[in-house]
Amino acid sequence: MIRKVTIKNFKRYENAEFLLEGPVVLAGPNNMGKTTALQAIAAWNLALNRWRELNDYNKRNGYTQAPMARQAFLPVPLRNFDWLFHQRQRKTIEIEVQSTEGWTVTMELKPDSTEQIYIRPTPSADPEVLRTKANVNATYVPPMTGLSIEEPVYTRAKQDQLLGQGKPGEIIRNLLVEAHGINDAWEALRKSIRDLFRCELLPPNSIGADIVCEYQPVGTDLRLDVSAAGSGMQQVLMLLAFLHMRPASVLLLDEPDAHLHVFLQDVIYAELRSVATRRNSQLIIATHSEVIINSVEPEELMLVFSTPRRLADKVARTRLVKSLRTLTQADVMLALGTKGILYLEGSTDWKLLREFARILQHPLHAWLSTEPFWKPATTTQQAREHYEALQLIEPAMTAVQLVDGDGKEQGVPPSERPETGKFNRIVFKRYEVESYLVHPGALKRYIDQNDGKSETLRDSLVTMFDKYAGAGSGANIVDAFIANPAEPPIIVERLLADKDYKARSVVLPPILSAAGIHGLHYTRYHEIAEFMHPEEIHPEVREKLDFIKEAFGL
Repeated sequence: MIRKVTIKNFKRYENAEFLLEGPVVLAGPNNMGKTTALQAIAAWNLALNRWRELNDYNKRNGYTQAPMARQAFLPVPLRNFDWLFHQRQRKTIEIEVQSTEGWTVTMELKPDSTEQIYIRPTPSADPEVLRTKANVNATYVPPMTGLSIEEPVYTRAKQDQLLGQGKPGEIIRNLLVEAHGINDAWEALRKSIRDLFRCELLPPNSIGADIVCEYQPVGTDLRLDVSAAGSGMQQVLMLLAFLHMRPASVLLLDEPDAHLHVFLQDVIYAELRSVATRRNSQLIIATHSEVIINSVEPEELMLVFSTPRRLADKVARTRLVKSLRTLTQADVMLALGTKGILYLEGSTDWKLLREFARILQHPLHAWLSTEPFWKPATTTQQAREHYEALQLIEPAMTAVQLVDGDGKEQGVPPSERPETGKFNRIVFKRYEVESYLVHPGALKRYIDQNDGKSETLRDSLVTMFDKYAGAGSGANIVDAFIANPAEPPIIVERLLADKDYKARSVVLPPILSAAGIHGLHYTRYHEIAEFMHPEEIHPEVREKLDFIKEAFGL
């Protein structure tokens, strides 16, 4: 059995360590390296067995190298060997396997050409271990493919070749023929299929040019070819056949839950565990099935995101399941290459922040323009749950939630200072971020640029404040506001913080309509911001940009 695998310069891994003692489930989203880990173990196994064919266990100044052609490298389908090396840099690959018996063997895969590599153990490997003890018998089983219509009897070498080409569905009948020759394996296989699918496997016939394998639904006389079975039954048949026909092996199963109904996933995993135990095999499974993850003890789970790590307890397992349900593939990829995540109430907030940062020539502008990682979040609880899911990928992830003034109603206090690696929450004093567009000079320039009537601006503002502060009060308030917009009267701030005077729907639309600009949707309000001057942007906006910059360490 395998206890630990260390991978260097192999595909996506520059340096990674997997603790694999016992049955292990590698869990995580797609494209995070689960399959790569399985392929690395299979590559180690193939390289060691091919090197042994030299029958030269003399170290000298290092073990003799053996050549391996691309076509013979079965664990990974490759157009050329350059794709095998981390970031396509032709550095020697090292794959180290430690066994539960105490021995360790590291295999080197050295680049030569696009069609050939050289393989050998490192000098640290003991000759006696190489000769007699390092017998892992690892088999990589890729996700299920469809059965071929015709399947002749294949040699074990041909079966391995088809597996390496990602065609496990093309050797199912061969596995059944082998199983039929071993009485206990065949009866155990038949029982499993009968219990799980209420179907009776019939003895395969391999006399003709192609193997004939049929089954009978229980209680009927109907005989059907295995190619007529559902994809779930074919998947289970393939997996159980491998378990029975490759005893005392390390079986590397890639997404064994594929094609299976959610109700069957837990049952099938339990069956695989049971058969593996009876056949003295080690299971290493790659999956993102919530059902399987929930059915596994935490100590059997290994989280695979940017780096692999074991889960600590059931709380971590619950967080993992939640993260797989919560995070999109884009979330995962962005989290691996960003300084932090920004939670906003919508895309209009991001567009306005980006425009404000541009006008102010703020250092945050580059991040907001080129690599923003932001998500909409209407509540702090929603943002926190997403952030906690991201922490499974990047434990040091920083989050900043920026909410409009109405966010105060949630009763969650804002952060006192920015903290890297934590969840920060900051709140605008005005009711909406669009409230910071209510500036006489900026509105006048926008209206003039769009062939509107800016002379109506003062009257529109007077009408607004007459309604808010009482008839006859509006003119004095507006004149003071126009005269010194950088320090508006307190009553202006009060109106822009009032939930009944939302800038998006109550303040700006009548001003623009009176000026002859109709139908400007609030998602385009950042176009108004484009006409602001740096000194016209409210100091609180700069304060919030500074907070985000410091929290993200930009």
